[in-house]
Amino acid sequence: EHSFPQSWFNGDSPMYTDIFHIYPTDGWVNNKRGNLPYGDVGSADYSSQNGSKSGLCVDPGFSGTVFEPIDEYKGDVARSYFYMMTRYYGEMSGWNSPVVANGDLVDWEKATLVAWSDNDPVSQKEIDRNNAIYALQGNRNPYIDNPQWVHAI
Repeated sequence: EHSFPQSWFNGDSPMYTDIFHIYPTDGWVNNKRGNLPYGDVGSADYSSQNGSKSGLCVDPGFSGTVFEPIDEYKGDVARSYFYMMTRYYGEMSGWNSPVVANGDLVDWEKATLVAWSDNDPVSQKEIDRNNAIYALQGNRNPYIDNPQWVHAI
């Protein structure tokens, strides 16, 4: 799954193949998420077997439908988004996304993702993934190496 949906960046490269925001997922669940932004769900209209869900957002600043991953992956997703916003800063003018405006994350999404990163600290699995991606792609996610930088955004 492209955690940052391809349609948001027009399927352009190198975003399309940037491993930092691509995760293996269940195809059915990924299909249910579609292009929904990530956020905290109040009352779910869909719940997967592992607890991911979609429904109306309860995060202040957005009232649309969002997708909420399980707690174990919230920090990973957040750090992936912060990576994307840093890596492709200045290249986002043509991106069409409900979470990007004027080349930056919108405030409600930024607040949600900072909270998710704080509540789901970097794990050894995430460190190992960062190292493996570095071996393949030649760059690192600085928010995994230095999670405190999330608060400097």
